[in-house]
Amino acid sequence: MTGDIESRDDDASERTAAERETADGLADLSRTEDVPSEVEASTEFAAEAVIFDDNRWLEFVCRTQDWLRLPDPVASEGAVAERALALFAGLGMTPAFDGFVLEGGLCRPSAAGLDRLRDRVVRAVDLRDAFLESFETTGSIEAATEVWIAGWDDVVEEVSSEPVVAKALTWSINEFSTRAIKGKLDLAPSYQRADVWPTKDAQLLIESILRGIPLPSVIILKPSAKDAPFEVVDGKQRLTSILRFMGSHPEALRRVKEADEAHPGEGLARLFHEDYPGFRTKWKNVVGDLSGTQERGYHFPFKLSTASDELVGVLSRLRGKYYCQIKSESVSVGGDDTEIGDLFEQTVEYKLPVIMYTSATPRQIHEVFNLYNRQGKHLNAEEIRNAVFHHLDLMLALSVASGDNEDLEGSTPFLVPIKKAIERTARALDDYKFGDMRYRRTKVLSWLFSMLFVDSAPGGVVRKLSTAAQTDSLLKRIDGDPSDAFRSRSVILEAFTLVDHAIQGHQAANGAWATKFRNQKGTRWQELQLIASLLGVALATAVVGGGISDLLLEHQAALNKLSFPAWKRPDKTQTGKQWEYIATVALGIVEELGVDKAEVSKALLGRFKVTCVPGLEAAASSKT
Repeated sequence: MTGDIESRDDDASERTAAERETADGLADLSRTEDVPSEVEASTEFAAEAVIFDDNRWLEFVCRTQDWLRLPDPVASEGAVAERALALFAGLGMTPAFDGFVLEGGLCRPSAAGLDRLRDRVVRAVDLRDAFLESFETTGSIEAATEVWIAGWDDVVEEVSSEPVVAKALTWSINEFSTRAIKGKLDLAPSYQRADVWPTKDAQLLIESILRGIPLPSVIILKPSAKDAPFEVVDGKQRLTSILRFMGSHPEALRRVKEADEAHPGEGLARLFHEDYPGFRTKWKNVVGDLSGTQERGYHFPFKLSTASDELVGVLSRLRGKYYCQIKSESVSVGGDDTEIGDLFEQTVEYKLPVIMYTSATPRQIHEVFNLYNRQGKHLNAEEIRNAVFHHLDLMLALSVASGDNEDLEGSTPFLVPIKKAIERTARALDDYKFGDMRYRRTKVLSWLFSMLFVDSAPGGVVRKLSTAAQTDSLLKRIDGDPSDAFRSRSVILEAFTLVDHAIQGHQAANGAWATKFRNQKGTRWQELQLIASLLGVALATAVVGGGISDLLLEHQAALNKLSFPAWKRPDKTQTGKQWEYIATVALGIVEELGVDKAEVSKALLGRFKVTCVPGLEAAASSKT
């Protein structure tokens, strides 16, 4: 009896958790202001309003159903049983009436129905996040809607319940290449996508191997027929890159053999392995043109990057070299010196993890491939950056000041002296309507800091970096230089104080900014316009300090006239256009406020040992 009671308690607890997660997701969707073109925005409601003990839950599902992308709409009015039947039919339940229970006119989801609804809502929130990320990047509702629709199209609703037999192994690179050369490794089973990795990504992979960095698992299917090849379920791009670099890709070898036989005496096959630069010259002379695109299409070798950030120190000698040119060089792998030729062509300690499926139907292989490509969320740039630079005081401070990390006293006790300023910054980002999902607010604040505290024109040449690269440049600079000003906590405090004053002024003079700086509803700031205008205010603040609010209010009307159409967001936001726009707006604000740009540079250099003004001037005057 006790066991039965505990079981019922566990079931009740699980149901409560499922109901809460579903309600939270529906409420989250209702708060979304920028929506795909195929979604009608819902009126906002709280999660607490979604009650599953009566019929109200169905009302809120109907309000947000566009987000769930059901095959047919569920009527917002009518008999509750018919509406519930339509909902669970749309969610793929067979039969649909298994999705709910009717008792005395009240409709509640069954346990199975609630699970199905929760899964759909969770998926909807994930794809909503993907839509918003795309919209922030492109500024286009249409482009972001395409991303959203594609996400729904990728959903696999049904999987089989048959068991799969698998085991974990490790193979050397040589084992993969030997099997590939002998035709015992199928790199292109029917369910695999085409080769999509650009050479840059392939170079990064090889650089990781040369540094001894372990790679993710390769997933293969062991053939049931004795002489059939192993099928590569996941890892094709990695293996293709490795085989290309080595000059061991079967397609490349086939093409070289045919050319060698067609042009006897030219030594094409020998040159391909021993002197690839010589091979390229010979190929052009006797076969024809050999462009970079053709080399990639033929799976011919590629050289290491000539400007790699990964090949440093003793590894810098490998830059710009082909495999045939560095085979006799040694690298440290796992603490041991190993010749590069042995690393790729012998059985050594460095191995790739392998998951081998030994019993699976073709249907299951499709499922495995899809599952591995959909499991969880890939880390976005902000999450990766937060992990990589978590040891830097500035990175911790950015995550706290943005509001993405609320543990100020635990994570950044050195910020306590300016706690009120940090809290104001977090509230401001919330007021600007940047959500707290996946470090989005940290991204905005980090971008502002990187534009403000990075010299983007070293040597007089402007470096128009992407948003992510610009932010990384700041953090890498600090990380690589123990004497950098931002290694000092007092400098970090001063920087956040400056930004706090700038944000207060920016918000106080709200009338200075055109309504076009916000979304169509006028509630959420667009990222590019916010960064541009905040940067301009921060530059002026470096000179006028706490008096920035009064100064902005004096010039509020003039700034409003400038902000549109003169500072209209560019239709295209490639990196160069973004830089030109940000620089034009930021320096335009400084000029309108009557602040001397030379004084701004002097103030920044005096307090932070760096000025962004020359870079902005160069970007504003360039035509991209």
